[in-house]
Amino acid sequence: MLKIGDFALLSKISINMLRHYDEINLLKPARIDNMTGYRYYDEIQIPTANRIQALKRMGFNLAIIKQILREYEDTKSLEAYLELQLSQKNEELQALKNQVNLLKNTIWDLKNTTYPKSLDVVIKEIPQRNVISYRSKLDEYCQEGALWNLLDENTKNLSVQFASPSYDVAVIYETDIENKVDVEVQHSVVGKYPNTKHAQFKTIPATLVAALTCEGGYSQLEAINNELSHWILENNYELCGNVMNIYHISPKTQNEPEKMLTEVCFPIKRITVAT
Repeated sequence: MLKIGDFALLSKISINMLRHYDEINLLKPARIDNMTGYRYYDEIQIPTANRIQALKRMGFNLAIIKQILREYEDTKSLEAYLELQLSQKNEELQALKNQVNLLKNTIWDLKNTTYPKSLDVVIKEIPQRNVISYRSKLDEYCQEGALWNLLDENTKNLSVQFASPSYDVAVIYETDIENKVDVEVQHSVVGKYPNTKHAQFKTIPATLVAALTCEGGYSQLEAINNELSHWILENNYELCGNVMNIYHISPKTQNEPEKMLTEVCFPIKRITVAT
């Protein structure tokens, strides 16, 4: 039998910590002297002490270590449990790396850009929604307003109930070989409606986006698009859909351009980095 001090030297666990392990039923002495209260340990307990130390170095807290020692006695079950923990740790590590990368890029932007925007980029999910839409090809982006008028004209007899919050969205598709601008405008609606000759009803699935809000006129949108493109590239994302503009405050309700509010959204997915 080993006195607690000797066991502490052999196991590299302090006397105070051994007493704590006893109190929480993690590693109890083999015997306690009834007269003196001295704790004695058996040499056969050294492997258990070593396993506790090893699990602590892996980042497990004492409650989890106690559970592991109790529930995963055979090698195969312990291996499966540790594999699961390793996978989780790798996910946490990747998330931490992403946060560090985001901090670095934001600091660079603050130092090197007169009007830094990357600090305001958010990642969020645009929820699934039902929409009435109108899509057409335009000569220039500035003609988009005509599409909204045509959408309203083609749906005025449907008694449409608009959703709240309102998602008035313009989806920008790729420009074709004739340099025509392919744009679809959408009103979010409650319920389902029949298609008209030109307007289409459909359900848009939930979409993960990187979004940047623009206050003021639409002349800023090109710079916002460039900023978002740079942010996505620098933060290990890639574009996985068509860019869309959400018009929170638009000419429909506001005549002063400086008071308009547009949210530019890039559908994204994380680039998988090999480990």
